[in-house]
Amino acid sequence: MSTNALNSIANTWRRLLLEVELAKHYTHTYLLHGGHALRDPLLDYLLPSLLYVKSLSVLDEALIAYIAQKGLAVPRRYHNSLHGRIEFLSDEGILSSRNALLTIKDKRNNLAHEATTQVTWNDLDQAVNEIERALQSVGFVGTRPTYEFYAEKSALRESTEPGILFTEDFCYGIKENGKRAIEVSWTSQVLAD
Repeated sequence: MSTNALNSIANTWRRLLLEVELAKHYTHTYLLHGGHALRDPLLDYLLPSLLYVKSLSVLDEALIAYIAQKGLAVPRRYHNSLHGRIEFLSDEGILSSRNALLTIKDKRNNLAHEATTQVTWNDLDQAVNEIERALQSVGFVGTRPTYEFYAEKSALRESTEPGILFTEDFCYGIKENGKRAIEVSWTSQVLAD
């Protein structure tokens, strides 16, 4: 398998895992402003579904790359689709979780075509874990790193800029094996009247 394809899939999967972890902690960002960690029903409805669809895109991209890199000839009886690729690689003994992956794929299709379908955070976690096992079995990813959410704010400080009384810096993100891997930051300003 080419190093470029392997790195591309591995980097895309890593980014997705960081985004999932960051999204799961969205409530903690309210604490930076002295609020409460309240659940937002709209975000709890949208975020897992969007990340669920994205995770299946990574799987499909990986299976396409694996088949191409290994020079495998996919017989016509398998459709040129994620379903067909899962079936083919399962029949070849490369993927061991055919039913679980097809169930995840079917739920993704329902999300795309049925407006009332919803995915929970738990559904997303289960799908991500199953997809990660498949990516490991084709050699694209290894063991998942340890992730940790963090959030910080600086002390309120007087500003030297005209019209601004105080500034305060905020940031939150995910540490991967103890190192900052993804971060959102901003500066808040208190304006003079």
